[in-house]
Amino acid sequence: MKNEKIFSTSGKIFTTIFLLLAFFTNLNAKTITFSFTGTTLKEDLKTYLQWKKYLEDNSKYHVNIKFARTYAEVVSDIKDFKSDIAYVCSSTYTLLKDKQNAKLLAIPIINGYGEYYSDIIALKDTKYKSILDFKGKIFAFTDPDSTSGSIAPTYEIAKSGFKVSTFFQHLIYTYDHGESIKAVLEGFVDGASVDSLVLTQYTKKHPNEIKNLRIVQALGPFTISPIVIRTNINDKEFKELQKLFLNMNKTEIGKKILKHLNIQRFEKPTGQDYKKIYKMLNFLKEKK
Repeated sequence: MKNEKIFSTSGKIFTTIFLLLAFFTNLNAKTITFSFTGTTLKEDLKTYLQWKKYLEDNSKYHVNIKFARTYAEVVSDIKDFKSDIAYVCSSTYTLLKDKQNAKLLAIPIINGYGEYYSDIIALKDTKYKSILDFKGKIFAFTDPDSTSGSIAPTYEIAKSGFKVSTFFQHLIYTYDHGESIKAVLEGFVDGASVDSLVLTQYTKKHPNEIKNLRIVQALGPFTISPIVIRTNINDKEFKELQKLFLNMNKTEIGKKILKHLNIQRFEKPTGQDYKKIYKMLNFLKEKK
């Protein structure tokens, strides 16, 4: 009995010490926030939670995952230090870069390339041939600051001498590429402009539904949506975080995450060219 009491007491002491160590370890761990925009499918939540686990298991960081409601929210969060890294649209990156709030951390490679398109989509049995054929129709954009979901089609319309504000019968913003795809499939809109990578991802998940869609026109290509990081992150943390992304395709959980997201790997930035984005943005500013 005496030995049992001693064992019990020792066990409690050990458990207490273990919990205290875990508590203080957690106190010392730094928390970073990883933000996502409408460039991702919300139904991939499980994959993003696995991404969080991968980052935490392979680093000293605690990771908070945040889904921003708008692209502008991500810009604001990074500026105000509420987000540390983010998976953003290419046009969002140019805005962050110009304000010196963020820089490139990692570039996703898909099918051997670091580029994507703005896909103009409609139901399969329609006769539209380009974005201009949707004049007077009901159309869906994703976010005002989305390259594929707004800027690219607006640029095409403006080049032809029209104002997007009066071009469509109705223009709605879904703030999510997946929701834009669903809006077309369900007949709420006549067409939509979406990220080609999200459309590919949606096709993998819903092959039967996607048979009812077709790509009317593909605008682009544009330099791919990157992973960015706050500019005031110190060099040591920058390298640590960058290494986590570059090594994803070298671990089992990392490979699984990348496969679900249709990404082959992440690479270091190598002077990616965003001139097309700037050209469209500058043109549209002049037309206002």
